[in-house]
Amino acid sequence: MSGYGFPTLLQYSRLTNAAADLKSRAEQARTEMVTGRIADLKAELGGKVGDVHLLSKAISDVTARQDAATRALGRAQASQTALTLAEDGIVTMGADILSAIGQNHEPSINIAGAKAKLQLDAAMSAFNTRYEGRSLFAGDAADLPALADAETLLTDIRAIFAGAADNAQLQTDLDFYFNDPAGGFETTIYTGGTGDAARTEIADGELVDYSAKADEQAVRDLLRHLATVVVADEQTGFVDRKEALSTAAGGLIQASSDIIAVRARIGASEERIAAAQTRLEAEETAYSLTYNQHTARDPYEAATRMQQLESQLDASYIVTSRISRLSLANYLR
Repeated sequence: MSGYGFPTLLQYSRLTNAAADLKSRAEQARTEMVTGRIADLKAELGGKVGDVHLLSKAISDVTARQDAATRALGRAQASQTALTLAEDGIVTMGADILSAIGQNHEPSINIAGAKAKLQLDAAMSAFNTRYEGRSLFAGDAADLPALADAETLLTDIRAIFAGAADNAQLQTDLDFYFNDPAGGFETTIYTGGTGDAARTEIADGELVDYSAKADEQAVRDLLRHLATVVVADEQTGFVDRKEALSTAAGGLIQASSDIIAVRARIGASEERIAAAQTRLEAEETAYSLTYNQHTARDPYEAATRMQQLESQLDASYIVTSRISRLSLANYLR
């Protein structure tokens, strides 16, 4: 049988409930002290809580776009680096080849051939660059390499040289190989997707295309003329060897201009992305400022309230403990 009567039991129950409420409020104050945020927005803001949730969603949307813009800018910059590596020095190479042909200087032609082989390897490697695990120049097949290896290309070009009677036929066969959908470049060398890489949304409804593909004409021409120089240097018995080298040298100079045009296109996209980043940063700052005005809690205020609640809670525990020990025997002592 209980050692205390109904009024005392009722007091005990009320004190127990009050202690539980004090404990909950103290935990809430402790959370607010640590986070600097109002713990119960609905209780604090009432009907304005919906506006705060909309602000929170707006901040999340802006943050997501900022992340997407940062990734897009990183990919664009990596593409620029790859294009620079692919195009580096080919104007000088073309001029050197023309000079060597004009002087009929075989050692200089051989040096140009060796340099062309190194540049071909570098270019094809550059076009297989990956960023964050995604192939940059493979279009919509970002999980695949953009190009086969350089030796596969050179093997095909050697076969074309072997079947050509003169430079005119050589150029016709090279045109088919590099530019026809049924040619070897499409069927063997380019291993990426047929579509473009997905564009990135940098603002509401504003999409930006910052990519290039390894099957663009500028890339085809660059690889064509580099490979031609390499094989023409090897094929000393080819009847129109000097004409083939001269055509390739002029093609390299033009290919450099075309690659620079691709870089300029990507550069324009970089400028748009950078401008979008500035706008997004301003939006994020404005939204965050308004959100903080509605949801921020002064940590010092929260700490003071927590201490007050903990003092009340300690006092409540003491009173509750004393009530729980009341009995007739204790009363008569």
